[in-house]
Amino acid sequence: MRPVVLIPLALLVGCAGSPPGASTCEACAKADAGAPDAGPPDAGFPTSEWARYTIAPGAHSATVERAAHGNPKAALVSGLAGRDYQFIFDASAIYTLTEPVQPEDQLDWNKLPGLSDCNEYDLSVSGVMFGWRWRLDTEPQVLELTAYANDSGQHLTPAAPLVTLDAADLASEAPLRYRLWAEGALYHFEISGEVRGRAIDASATLPRQCPELAPAELSIQWAAGFYFGGTSTAPSTITGRVFELPFH
Repeated sequence: MRPVVLIPLALLVGCAGSPPGASTCEACAKADAGAPDAGPPDAGFPTSEWARYTIAPGAHSATVERAAHGNPKAALVSGLAGRDYQFIFDASAIYTLTEPVQPEDQLDWNKLPGLSDCNEYDLSVSGVMFGWRWRLDTEPQVLELTAYANDSGQHLTPAAPLVTLDAADLASEAPLRYRLWAEGALYHFEISGEVRGRAIDASATLPRQCPELAPAELSIQWAAGFYFGGTSTAPSTITGRVFELPFH
């Protein structure tokens, strides 16, 4: 399994709204395009101005529409302890890799919006995020959500996923709330909400490699977006909606 690959720092300055790996400023150009996404009425956050991520076939990184006022955060930030957002998966998260780069790539963890750490802008070296993947080898097939961190390039996850969603869950397009943050020697993860009448309340911790650095002291961080891979790129169009709050 290969880590998230980010573009060099020199290429980030001219397109601060682009997610990691974007080769153009397409995301910036789309930020003000189109009508606001209406969130579901039980989302818990305002039901207008949801941003939409789109990962195109053959891509790792998503473009974003309707990004505004830190929803979602993107590119270089500093002094940020964590992220707090609601995310809506839909049926496009059901994918099959027909030509994987490596045989086991269907089991690679894709990523939800996360944050680099330890004054390192590359999340593949030091970063915290949620992972997600669609499992073809389970019955029923499910989308798994997990806590995910990189410690000097070493991938860290809990022994078991935090949440699983089946095809009917995805079709319901229910929002879940995701919170992640750094505190001392630990990363904290929480997923909460309700899917088709089922309460979701899961949490985990993973070790942090730079406990001596308080988040407020961090001068370089990368706020990452919706990402596919791993090694292989998206085999089909994958979309998701996000509403991000300031972290407290």
